[in-house]
Amino acid sequence: MIPAWQILSLAALAAGLYIGLRTPDIDQSIGFLLHRSAITHGPLLPLAAFTFGSASSGPVIRRFGMGVCIGVAIHMAFDLFPRAWQGYALISVPIYGWTPPVISWIWIAGTTLVCTSLAVRLIRDMGDGLILVIALAASFIIAASGERVILWPLLTIIISLCVVVPIAVAAWSIRMIRQGM
Repeated sequence: MIPAWQILSLAALAAGLYIGLRTPDIDQSIGFLLHRSAITHGPLLPLAAFTFGSASSGPVIRRFGMGVCIGVAIHMAFDLFPRAWQGYALISVPIYGWTPPVISWIWIAGTTLVCTSLAVRLIRDMGDGLILVIALAASFIIAASGERVILWPLLTIIISLCVVVPIAVAAWSIRMIRQGM
């Protein structure tokens, strides 16, 4: 029998994934924000989820935070490859307006990298690592249905992981060495 806390933590992860995948586009239904607002298509929600997740001693809130970070990273990876870098594909900044294509690209790519990094930083053990990989794969498959471009977002997530995982492992190794001294 699976312990209740494990079922609850997986449900929290699934809820976090759903929120992370869907929340960036909430700007389409908020009258005062333009689509691809820097507020909703940026690291604010993932940073909040990470903050709560990393402060939690148990896995439920941490896995919820991991799910939000993964979901937003996947959403951003797909947003990085619009049909053209114009109009609603650009990041909009309240009061300022639309950013130039290169700034929009940097913002979305940077947000993808930050969200991936935050998700990886919430890993506490091998089980969390395995859950992160499965959640990444599952949310990517869910997000890919109906998308016209799949290979480039997949490569974006892989590259993002190749950047943040070695840094996270190095930081963990340094902490372990310092604790041993």
